[in-house]
Amino acid sequence: MKSIMHSKADRTCYLCMLLHNNYRGQRVLQEHHVIFGTGNRKLSDKYGLMVYLCPGHHLASGGPEAVHRNQKIRLMLAKKGQQAFEREYPNLSFREIFGINYLDQEEKEEKKEEPWGFFLLEDENVDG
Repeated sequence: MKSIMHSKADRTCYLCMLLHNNYRGQRVLQEHHVIFGTGNRKLSDKYGLMVYLCPGHHLASGGPEAVHRNQKIRLMLAKKGQQAFEREYPNLSFREIFGINYLDQEEKEEKKEEPWGFFLLEDENVDG
């Protein structure tokens, strides 16, 4: 299926545009399935959740903004994918199909356990 998020025809890198306002055409683009993992790659194909990336933004060896290296950027693309899915398929449930709701992930990330075993609480006043 054709991507509902980004057109390969304009030769732009989705992350170059999104992160750097760079709309220049790229010689090489690679397809990235926004929702991946067990079975989700096929679902991404089925529902058009793909973007086209320059090698620097796609491959793990591409640098700090490479989607296969940067969890924050990967989550941002998953959220954009969910938003595109919900616009394109308003009668379907993203959560039921993909088994996750990426739009509530920020809240979970904020409450993530610190490496030394303590939880950071949003409302806790550290100064007294």
